[in-house]
Amino acid sequence: MKSASKHRNKKNRAAVGEPYPVTKAVTHIRLVEANPGKLAALDALAPVYLALCQRYVTLFCTQEMPDKLRDPLYATPLSERWHRVAIMQAVGIAQSWRSNRAMAYQQYQHDLQCYQAHHTDGTADAPAKEPQWHEWNVPTLHQPCLQANVNVVKLEPSRDSTYDYWLSISTLEKGHPIQVPVKLSAYHKEALTDPKTHQVRKLNSSVQLNK
Repeated sequence: MKSASKHRNKKNRAAVGEPYPVTKAVTHIRLVEANPGKLAALDALAPVYLALCQRYVTLFCTQEMPDKLRDPLYATPLSERWHRVAIMQAVGIAQSWRSNRAMAYQQYQHDLQCYQAHHTDGTADAPAKEPQWHEWNVPTLHQPCLQANVNVVKLEPSRDSTYDYWLSISTLEKGHPIQVPVKLSAYHKEALTDPKTHQVRKLNSSVQLNK
């Protein structure tokens, strides 16, 4: 699991001259305290989510421009909220892929123009080969990675001293979220503590679940 801490609420944008808000990821928080039944519910959710996200990645890389507000297209047992999260994650992946591909294609065109110019004026190196463009493969998602928001995963402080937080995660069974305990290590607690004030920073609503 990965969450994030922040020094300032994003809604309160920094004024001129003020420090800009800094977001810091707190990674590798293991969910080992969850019982087998809860882990099984997550295991059932992950491949369904991965498959749906992959379909939208393919769609946004090959047929449509990425659009996080796109209406749901594919049938899925996931809830409408999880469906929306999958679309938004696919948009991020597709935007990055399209941007990197565009830069690579621009570099190819530049190299091709240089090659043709050298051949025209007779200054080309004898062994130089004409640049070739190889079409990029669409990203393939192999490992479940759920970039969830508060609509499907809620991170709440624990009310007792046994655990630090609780994760409320929506599952394939509508209306029956699971409650997963979160216990922070010394490393995580240090990362969340302001070194100047020694106050614990608040975690925001962004949670990433990895298997």
